[in-house]
Amino acid sequence: MKQHCIAVFGGDARQAYAAQTFLAAGWQVQRWDVPQLNDSQPQSNSLAEALNGADIVLGPVPFHDYISTEELVELLQPGQMFIAGMLPEPLCDALAQADVVCHDLLKRQDFAVLNAIATAEGAIAEAISKSGSNLHLSPALVLGYGRCAKPLVKKLQGLQAHVTIAARSWDAACEAIANGCEVIDFNALPFHLPRFGYIFNTVPARVIDEAMLQSISPEATIIDIATAPGGVDFEAAKRMGRNAHLCPSLPGKYAPRASGECIAQTVRIILDEREGHAWGHQPTSASD
Repeated sequence: MKQHCIAVFGGDARQAYAAQTFLAAGWQVQRWDVPQLNDSQPQSNSLAEALNGADIVLGPVPFHDYISTEELVELLQPGQMFIAGMLPEPLCDALAQADVVCHDLLKRQDFAVLNAIATAEGAIAEAISKSGSNLHLSPALVLGYGRCAKPLVKKLQGLQAHVTIAARSWDAACEAIANGCEVIDFNALPFHLPRFGYIFNTVPARVIDEAMLQSISPEATIIDIATAPGGVDFEAAKRMGRNAHLCPSLPGKYAPRASGECIAQTVRIILDEREGHAWGHQPTSASD
């Protein structure tokens, strides 16, 4: 496999572990503003220095507003590949105009599915640390049944929680039923909320407003893992004294090593795809 020069910048410990993975694979790694692990790998003096000569650039996951679009476009060179997570559309458009290849990790099905594992474990860790009750035999509600919700539900079931799904589509409801969950319609949510001790939101839209918070037990723990600002009215929750928490970047908090290695693996797969190699494909010789 071709050895690459990759610039890694920003982010949390996931970036540091991703950089370690690239180093172990024999790549040249240039870092800037990356958390330091127990290694002696030097960091560049500036982002411009880190990007110089790199054919791949790995930014934070999620990217947010780490650097302005104008500054990043000015620093990146035509032909470089820029990879990060949750990239704003205007940035992607500007990079395309500058002839910079752009990949958003969180728009890839493979990465999103694997990333959801760490998110699910982190959500459960947050719930346990922020509640005075056991998950075992507790009634738990999961809002949504998408990529993040499915591994979360499976792990909650493994802890013997009584899991109910609020599904947004009949197809999702049927899949949840097949996987052993009780299912309720979102339209009936206010009638069911009082019975749950744990509520996990995965829907990136306002689904629990002030009126619904009135129906939730004051003893309940609400964990929101949706993209900020989440699906809960947190101002109202704070005013009402509800135990509600928005929990972003759980993979970086609870599983930075595994998540960093997942980032590095996905970068390698992106490169394989660009070179026409499918995952697991074994090239045949000319004589075969």
